[in-house]
Amino acid sequence: MIYFLGTTGIYGFTIWLPTILKRASGFSTGVVTWLAAVPYIAALATTLLNGWHSDRTQERHWHAAGPLLAGSAALLFAVVSGNHFWTQFGCFAIFAACVYSYQPCFWALPTSLLGESAAAASIGLINSLGNLGGFTGPFVVGYLVTHTGSFTSGFVYLLVNLLAGGMLVLWLRAVTHRRTTHETRTRPRPAFRQM
Repeated sequence: MIYFLGTTGIYGFTIWLPTILKRASGFSTGVVTWLAAVPYIAALATTLLNGWHSDRTQERHWHAAGPLLAGSAALLFAVVSGNHFWTQFGCFAIFAACVYSYQPCFWALPTSLLGESAAAASIGLINSLGNLGGFTGPFVVGYLVTHTGSFTSGFVYLLVNLLAGGMLVLWLRAVTHRRTTHETRTRPRPAFRQM
């Protein structure tokens, strides 16, 4: 579910970004093309940085949840900023940087929580179900834009998905921590051996 929600946010944004920029700015197609590259340059930098920091600290949950929550906040600021194009564009760059940078840390979760054979099977299941978000995100955003005439409702849909995905990662963290603590407490102590 986490990957489905994240993928919905990524593709719902990626497919519609050129149209959003064209409508909001009124710039030519050539200028919009160059502008559309900026969020992905930011995404490249933050993906590398977030993955590196997660590996260095050996922490995965906050490094996956944080970008999803920050991405939803950036999209909220884009909605609230109204017709200020450059403010919205900055929010779009932050949004792209966040939603792409959660993935390396997310993909480390199944292998850290499950055994080797269970992790292999779960990764296949996560991929097959999660990638349905690649259809759902653009479709729902397009539907909402068609019926409302504005991208605002589509943005709200995407930010709710990312917010839910981030909250699910934190819920997974709490469940995992609780289970680990319980196993540690209930583990039998070795018998005392006399010499």
